[in-house]
Amino acid sequence: MTASDVPSSGARPAADGVLDLRPPKESLRAELCRLGFEYSSADQTGESWRDYQRGVLATFDQTGKTVTITDVKTNLGRTLTLEELKAVTRIDTMTAAD
Repeated sequence: MTASDVPSSGARPAADGVLDLRPPKESLRAELCRLGFEYSSADQTGESWRDYQRGVLATFDQTGKTVTITDVKTNLGRTLTLEELKAVTRIDTMTAAD
């Protein structure tokens, strides 16, 4: 993987020297981080994020308009918009449920 393969947040060091590598607050990436997902991989079709503890895969294309969240054990999933994802407070799967 080259540096050009890594998703860029467009972050630049601020005048105070702080380099902020967090995703934009109003983004699928920020919401996936909030829910405990970790970046997994990217290719020409989009990105994959995982929550290994719960056995969940999240995939989305480069438009960033929707994300599909799938239980990797059952292959059951749902496609959500950013607004719908913001309303999610918990994800129950066959692997883990609160």
